[in-house]
Amino acid sequence: MPAKGRTFVRVVKFLLAGVTIFCFSWIASVSEWHTGVRWTNRRGYSERSMSTMRTIVGYSEKKQEEMNRPTTVSCDRLPVFPKIKHFNRTWSHNSDTLTWQRVAGTHVSLYSAYYDERSPQRYVRILATFPGRNFSSQYTLFCQTRSSNPHSDSVEVVAAKPLEIWYHTWDLESLKIETPLLLSCPLTETLHGPSVVAVVMQPCDDPTNAFELIPSKNYKAKRMFTICVKDMEFHKDISQNLIEWLEINKMLGVDMIDVYVNKVTKATEKVLLHYQDEGYVRLFNVPIKDNSKRTLWQRRRDHAITYNDCLYRNLEQSEFIVPLDVDEVILPKIVDTWPELLIRLQRLGWNTSHYSSILIKNVFFFDFMQDVNKYKTIKSQGIKDDTYDKRDDVRIKVSPNLEIGDIKLVYDSNSNIDTINNELNEEDEVLHAKYKSRCGRKLPTPKLVSYVVSSAKISPFGMYSKSWMSTKKVLTAFNHYPLSSIGPVQSPLGWSSPVKEVQLNHYKESCNTTVFEECAKYGRRARIDTAALRLSRRLTRAIAHAICIPINSI
Repeated sequence: MPAKGRTFVRVVKFLLAGVTIFCFSWIASVSEWHTGVRWTNRRGYSERSMSTMRTIVGYSEKKQEEMNRPTTVSCDRLPVFPKIKHFNRTWSHNSDTLTWQRVAGTHVSLYSAYYDERSPQRYVRILATFPGRNFSSQYTLFCQTRSSNPHSDSVEVVAAKPLEIWYHTWDLESLKIETPLLLSCPLTETLHGPSVVAVVMQPCDDPTNAFELIPSKNYKAKRMFTICVKDMEFHKDISQNLIEWLEINKMLGVDMIDVYVNKVTKATEKVLLHYQDEGYVRLFNVPIKDNSKRTLWQRRRDHAITYNDCLYRNLEQSEFIVPLDVDEVILPKIVDTWPELLIRLQRLGWNTSHYSSILIKNVFFFDFMQDVNKYKTIKSQGIKDDTYDKRDDVRIKVSPNLEIGDIKLVYDSNSNIDTINNELNEEDEVLHAKYKSRCGRKLPTPKLVSYVVSSAKISPFGMYSKSWMSTKKVLTAFNHYPLSSIGPVQSPLGWSSPVKEVQLNHYKESCNTTVFEECAKYGRRARIDTAALRLSRRLTRAIAHAICIPINSI
């Protein structure tokens, strides 16, 4: 064969290979893989030529073949939509509005609906709950979507794809449970204006529920990081610790904090409303009111609705959502802010095309470990056995007969307590004096400064770790990591960040039911951890200029 002919053949082969790779990549980008996901094929509906109504049924076998484009049939008439209920989900101290809607003929309850155009196939996503397990064996549901224009004469009906926001291997013993659910409804056309969605059992039923959908015109994310705080309920006053937590996250580069509030004290409420007025915090009602009769596992299921409402609320507003509690701080160890840390992690291998989240390891800072003077005394006496006896009142609260025992200090390059300098310079003294004059009390010492002893055991990924979750990729979220993602990912949980770059500082009073089984591992060995001290002066200044609270607020 002539040289020109061989060159032509090679070019054609490369072009064919490129087209093949592109096609497979595109198909993967619109496919949502998760165990237990399947479409239910409904048959038996007659095809009548009604141009004003389209009923769309999904087929599991043809999902990839047709690129998620549903197949249309028709119904006899347009369904009659109910009046849309406008729910005010913004929290206030006297708000107690139920914001759930029921699907007629079922036990399925609907909470919120969002329009999702992260992939070529557009979806409506609806957060819901149902009693029991294995939803796909109970119902087939349909979504009816139409324009908000009262003169619209077209309704699109699509078979809903159910996805439980839970792993079946968790909590197999509980009998009466309510499982969180994501209903996904693919659309044949992009929504160009305000629309309405409802959920029914039969394609042509008149719905008893309705949610308004408002597509965003601005597809560029406005923020980088949004923290999501689940179902805040504190019977004791946490206002001072809350101020510190809010200020440290502001220093770290967090753009917004969404707090779902159940019940807090007046002083804590005052702090939340102050930062809401500043535009730094948004307050929402919890989807499910906390009930002491609900088990720990059921409350975790309830929290899944909160986290996923926060995820979908921020799809087009934030690059990442970060589920955090108010006793947790994600601490960069080399740079000062999260945006700077993100740049470093990208150089080390993080890629949003391959992963849906960045996992960050957890380090416990227990209250009973912070008696630094005990360590100093033993060190100054030259005792080689680096232990101290814990106080007699330090016990695991849920089991008074079990004690952690002596705590052994593990020495490493950061274990020199003598380098910790808590003395005030002249500038600090002026700052403290101004705060006392303005607020009538001493400037409190931040935990970031006073807590320098942590558990020597760092939690492995997947255990107590937290994540930065990419709103481009996460389909359903949990407290610690994504449960499912859009398209294929290299790791189901996320990309593991190096602990030399970042860690989760987790400040706890003692071991409780969440870490009870591993208390001995986390409580018997400690180490000096001063990674946060370099931020202490900036944080102290920030607290000094923050809101004053009553003197008995701690």
